[in-house]
Amino acid sequence: MDHLNKEQKNEVVVIPQTPNDEMYEKVAEMVLIQSQASFKKEQLLKQIDQSLIGRDETLFMELSKQYTMLLSQHNFLQ
Repeated sequence: MDHLNKEQKNEVVVIPQTPNDEMYEKVAEMVLIQSQASFKKEQLLKQIDQSLIGRDETLFMELSKQYTMLLSQHNFLQ
């Protein structure tokens, strides 16, 4: 190990764990959250389109606010 400098000798080596039930549960939860958020995004976009077609400015503003909040809560949607 003489070929390693002082900083390299102090590095932490991370050994991947074997997947367990807790890891699968977290992944399933993430997939569910992403699916729900994507569904909500599509629903809001359809409702926004309908509010524009119906020239309902109040509804458009409310739906746009909800859409913006959804995007800010779920960065993966952008």
